[in-house]
Amino acid sequence: MAGDVMCQLGGRRLMLTTFLVSIFFCAVHGFIYGAPPDSCGNPVTFHTEALNETHVGQFLAQNASTSKYKLVVEKVSYHNKTFGKRKQSDIIRVTLKAAPGDFFRGFFIQATRDNYPLDSQDRPAYGTFRSIDSNSQPRLCRAAVGQVGGITHTGNNNKTEVSVDFILPVGCNLGDIQFVATVVKTYSQYWVDVRSDPVSPIGFQGQRSLLCRLYYDPFNQRLQQQVLQVLRRLQMANVRQPAQPSIGAGRAQVNRPVGPLASQGLQQG
Repeated sequence: MAGDVMCQLGGRRLMLTTFLVSIFFCAVHGFIYGAPPDSCGNPVTFHTEALNETHVGQFLAQNASTSKYKLVVEKVSYHNKTFGKRKQSDIIRVTLKAAPGDFFRGFFIQATRDNYPLDSQDRPAYGTFRSIDSNSQPRLCRAAVGQVGGITHTGNNNKTEVSVDFILPVGCNLGDIQFVATVVKTYSQYWVDVRSDPVSPIGFQGQRSLLCRLYYDPFNQRLQQQVLQVLRRLQMANVRQPAQPSIGAGRAQVNRPVGPLASQGLQQG
């Protein structure tokens, strides 16, 4: 298999890599209905073009200085929101905008730690996203620590602006966070690492809970083991406590009480 080389083809930069012809037919088509599920770990898109029967060229990302796109956040801080004794998630409206007269077709947006390198193997992803119109759809990145995800396009129509809602995990201080996007204009033109201004926490006190610490540092194996231990204890506590029958609406119902750790467990530091 030949090594990678750089070349110019019709004024476009390409990375040449030898592939089986059959692989090319799978890779050459763009993701017109949204970024693939594995975009969370590596949000850099993969667009290719056949050069001959055995070689495929990979289009490289455009220089960041030529980007005509920006990620705008509606506020510069997020809060530890409490109503009575109940904590609620804070929500941030995020908007991807093209410069006047320009457009984009595809995108993938994530939330991560402020100024964290995009290509870092331990780059965390935070929170979940919610669509507010038909131009976007959420992507689940990691289910083990809550519902952590990104958001992507639903079609390859021209867009000048797309807004989405970002939902923070309840009661979690994640430090300064930043939104980062990959933006696709045409199959051969795309930009990576388009970033928003940072958003800072306000109103959080004390240490992070165990679950919030794992949100903040999801690749920490020690924290992963601690969370698993708490979940096992919760499961064992539920199994040990017998089901308690109760009468409701004219028929017997069976209620299984939640173990004593359920109200503490993952929410304790």
